[in-house]
This record gives sequence, C-alpha cells and structure tokens, in this order.
Amino acid sequence: MKLKTMAKAEAAAGTGGLNRQVRWVHFIDLPDVLPWVQGGELLIITGIGLQGNLSGLVPLVKGVIEKKLAGMIINVGPYIEKVPEEVLRIAEEADFPLLTLPWEVKLVKVMEEIAGYIVRQQTEKQSLSSFFEQLLLKPVEAEDVLFEHAAACGYDLSEPQQVVLLGASRHGDKGSVLMKAELAQVARDFFVRCGRKVLLTLWMDKVLFLLPREGDQGNVALVEKLMEYIEAHLPGSNVAAGIGSFASSLRFIRESYQQAGKALWFSSSNVTKNDVYAYEDLGIYKLLLEIPLDRLQKYCHEIIGTLEAHDAKYKMDLVNSLFIYFEENGNAVKTAHRLFVHRNTLDYRLKKIEEVSGRKLSNSYERLMLQLAVVIGRQLDAVEAVHGDEAYRQSS
Repeated sequence: MKLKTMAKAEAAAGTGGLNRQVRWVHFIDLPDVLPWVQGGELLIITGIGLQGNLSGLVPLVKGVIEKKLAGMIINVGPYIEKVPEEVLRIAEEADFPLLTLPWEVKLVKVMEEIAGYIVRQQTEKQSLSSFFEQLLLKPVEAEDVLFEHAAACGYDLSEPQQVVLLGASRHGDKGSVLMKAELAQVARDFFVRCGRKVLLTLWMDKVLFLLPREGDQGNVALVEKLMEYIEAHLPGSNVAAGIGSFASSLRFIRESYQQAGKALWFSSSNVTKNDVYAYEDLGIYKLLLEIPLDRLQKYCHEIIGTLEAHDAKYKMDLVNSLFIYFEENGNAVKTAHRLFVHRNTLDYRLKKIEEVSGRKLSNSYERLMLQLAVVIGRQLDAVEAVHGDEAYRQSS
C-alpha cells in the first residue's frame, strides 16, 4: 500500500493479514477465478465476470482464502459499487486483506508497479543469498568485496555485527516453506517499524539476520520485542531465537553464526523456559555446547544409561524425577509436589536411583555427574524431537 499507484487504496477488511508475502499479482475477471490461482498471489478484480451477481463474491472470497492467496483488490466502480457486508465479514474473520481502489485508478499501472516491486525484491533476495553464502560457507578473504556487495543493497556493515537465528521452539515444528516466508516477512515488518534496515534472509530452515552494535548494549531486548511482535502477528508459531556474539569484522561472522546456532539449540531444549538466548549468556552451557554431540551422548549413556533402561523396563520415571529434584535444588517437598507423588514415593525413587546408577546423591562429585547427565540428556531429547541431530552438527 506504500506504492505510488496504491495511494488511493483503502483496506476494507483483513488488516491483520497485511504482512502477508505477495508472490505475484493477477488481474483475472473470469466467472471462475479459482482454477487460475495457486496461492500467494494478489488478485485484482473489477467484478465484470460476476455479470451483475454480487452474491458470487461470497464463494469467490471463500475460495481464494482457502487457496491461501495473499489478498484481493476490488476495483470499485460500475460492476461493484460497494463491497457486500457478508464479504467484508468473511475477509475480516480470516484476516484476509481485502483492499478497494477507486475506478479512476488505472489497473495496468497498478499491476506494472506491483510486479516491478516483486521482481526487485526477488532480485535483492537472490543477491543476499549469494552474499550470505560467501559470508558463512567459506573463509572471508576479501572483506572489501563483501562490504561493497552489502552497500549495493543499501546495508552498512561498518559496525560490529551480531548474528541472530529464528527457528522452531521446543513446542513448535519446522513448518512449511510458506510459514518460514511469513516469519521472515513479519521480522522485516518489525524492523521497518523500528526504523532499522536489517540484513535478513531465509537460511536453510531458519530466518537469519545481522544486528549492529548500538552502544555497549547487546540486542537481547530488541529480539525479545521482535518475538512478541511475531507472536502477535503469527500466533501459535512457537519460534525461538539464538544470538551469537558480536563480530568485530566480517571474518568472524561465521563464528557468530555458529554461536547463534548453539544458542538456538539451547533455547529449543526443555532445560530452559526462555525462547531467546544469547550465546554469551549461556554460562556453563557454553562449555557443554562446544563438546561434540557423540561425546555428550556417550557421557549420558555412561552415567544414566542404567536409569533410562530401568525406566523403559519398569515405567518408574527415575530420570525425570531426578531432573525435577535437581531443578528444585534437592528440595524433596517441592519435587514431590511437582511430580504429583507422595513424599514416600519420591524417597523410594531417590533410593532406587542410587541403587540402579551406583552413585550417591550425598556425594557432591557423583551428584554433579548425575546432574550434568540429566541436564544434557534433557537437551539431547528435546532438540532431537524438534530439529534432529543435524541442527547441532550444523552449529558446530
């Protein structure tokens, strides 16, 4: 709606969906539009194909909503003088953007400008994809070339940059390509609203962007606001964020990217209740995340493998009970309450844990071994369920 030819456009309904990505624009005024659209398009109609039967707008709007079009523009005039209330209601309930343009606006100019804008956006995205391939997939040798590449797209990378990754949280899934594109678009909209031009792209199965340093503060608070914005515009999307350290030059962006991947890996686990983590704030977990995955798995098997086998055979929930016990700092009353069991039942489980594992909870060294094992095990289980082992390997 910010384009020159759209200056007289009005959002009649579905403003909640104005952030949808437009794949292409179509002007179709056939009686049966649906066979000619696929999804993601912006449809323009004058209503001539309805042949005076405005009730035909209802199944048309329902159909394009079902086919997941980006929106519809109605050229208000002799064929559709006013959009029926029923149509507005359907569009509003579905957050389907329904715009109106006065008859005097030349649709050929509208289509030309929208199509040109889409092509420019696609060209920039391809250019950014090439830029990130040079930046992340191989050692940076010619920083000046990359600076010029970014500057050509209107981005200033002269300040230290911090990599941020958005991906599925512990409650979410990887989602469709369309969902990822919508996530990227919502993130772009957020930064536009903040008055910031941010280098952002879809990278593998995640959204990746760079944030410059502003003063001595990091960008955790800004990313948290972004997550709130995403939840408001894509409710239930269940997104997590990982933030790498600041890179003093483009040569270190790849390291920041790897750190962001590990922070995202951590935020996706059941060890934490937060969905945003900066690598530099992970404390002891930074050490754990530097250890190869197979070694972590081996450690867990050595320390709590017997407990896991016992749980599988007798359904006793020993490993989970131990995890909650450590989370409650060894407070048996609080642990029993969280597990919904009697205190005597918990005491029995703790004794069984010592018996099966061969380690004493009263021994500080053995207690630490057990605590690390259940924490690592919880992470491994959660991240495997959400991302698979490959997510960890890619961040290493």
